[in-house]
Amino acid sequence: MKTRLWMLGMLAFFSAWPAAAQEGGFAFLRIGVNAEAGAMGDAQVAWSRDAFSTFWNPAGLAAAERNTASLSYYAWVLGAGSYAAASRLGLGEKGAVGLFVTTMESGNLEARSGPGDPEGFFSTQFVSSGASYGRRFGRFRAGVTAKYLLERIFTNSARGYAFDFGVQADLPVRGAQFGAALQNIGRMSRLAAEATRLPRALRVGVAVHPFHVRLREDDATLAQLFATMEISRFFEMQRTQLHIGLGAGVFDMVTLRGGYITDDDLRGPSFGIGLDIDKVLVDYAYVAFSGYEGPGHMMTLTYRW
Repeated sequence: MKTRLWMLGMLAFFSAWPAAAQEGGFAFLRIGVNAEAGAMGDAQVAWSRDAFSTFWNPAGLAAAERNTASLSYYAWVLGAGSYAAASRLGLGEKGAVGLFVTTMESGNLEARSGPGDPEGFFSTQFVSSGASYGRRFGRFRAGVTAKYLLERIFTNSARGYAFDFGVQADLPVRGAQFGAALQNIGRMSRLAAEATRLPRALRVGVAVHPFHVRLREDDATLAQLFATMEISRFFEMQRTQLHIGLGAGVFDMVTLRGGYITDDDLRGPSFGIGLDIDKVLVDYAYVAFSGYEGPGHMMTLTYRW
């Protein structure tokens, strides 16, 4: 009976959650963790330079000018929620380390083989935790991330590991950056009958600042416009996506963002806002979903010092 309920639960889980069905459960390693990225269509491989570079591109840790600590929550489809915490700490003049933990939980899901009352209930949990290191070499930056992975579905669990490798570079064009990252290279132990496939991905992108106005007196930013474009290849899904993100900032205080991802069965356009209040950053993202009631919401709180 226990085995039968587990099989029913797995069937219900993968049928109800398209992203998990496509990638074996570790969809949260693909969908992102912070509101800035969520609002900009996840186009972050060239742009990221804060604590969540541990997720997007570890080379970005070396691009940050200040230390940061962040907390984030993502309200996903079907009651699933993702929680993330990350920190960036400078290490010497050219290096930085990052620590992170990300979890996603489905809540109670019904296991059933047909119409009528459910034959049981089950929940799913996924955890990614680890450390990153980034170092600067002039205009070039490189980094690596090591992850410990854990998944639990019903009464079964599995563990594994993965690595990310990333680079960033300041291009000769003023305000332009290049970035690339190879993500989730590793393996999992068996979950019941077989091991979960990790969503291995290659991301390549550029970020530009076509418009930037500063005040002459104190060099403060009056207004700026920035754009990011990224191509991602997810090998297990055999899918290539284009990520586009736009942002406009005023007085170094308010930033408006928008983004879109092509060839995505779940996500539609996304929008967001960021508020810079002295040492605290507050970011929000609204993510439209296709075929599901209600949008997704992301909130991220960051402290800088």
